[in-house]
Amino acid sequence: MPATWSLPEYLDRKRDLVDAYREQLRASDAAPAPLRASVTVAAGTGLRPVRIRDHMVVTDAGAALGGYGLGPSAPELLLGALASCLAHSAMVIAADRGVAFEQFEVEVTGQLDYRGTLAVADDAIVYPTNLAYTLRFSGDVLDADVAAIQADIARFCPVLLALTTPLAVEGRSERMS
Repeated sequence: MPATWSLPEYLDRKRDLVDAYREQLRASDAAPAPLRASVTVAAGTGLRPVRIRDHMVVTDAGAALGGYGLGPSAPELLLGALASCLAHSAMVIAADRGVAFEQFEVEVTGQLDYRGTLAVADDAIVYPTNLAYTLRFSGDVLDADVAAIQADIARFCPVLLALTTPLAVEGRSERMS
């Protein structure tokens, strides 16, 4: 179990760790970190356990789509990934700036038109739309600091940038033995 710190204590610790990691990246032939996620659809239930490193997140659909509601859907997981990345980016930036939030939350909202994903209406959009996020915080923090953090988030949050910047995704199919 990780140690428990207040959020300001955590931010102090994070600043030291991020500074040390930056020095390590500057001092070596650093390459992009490989990322990987995989899913094997469970026979009988259709559950989709997502494996990422040594972690697993179960994804599922609701009953209307043949699921059991045992986990978030993939579009919901996308919003969760965005919320997590926004929060982490904000913490790195806050630590760099010496901003001591007492509490910090991120909420991401959006919508999905299932008429598009299920080919019910040709004019319905298939992907999640109306994505928005809200940063909520407390602490002795200046509005100017929060504005600067939010501006830096727009420059440095990998998941936000993946969603807002044209990004090619290559796909292929392979037959299993």
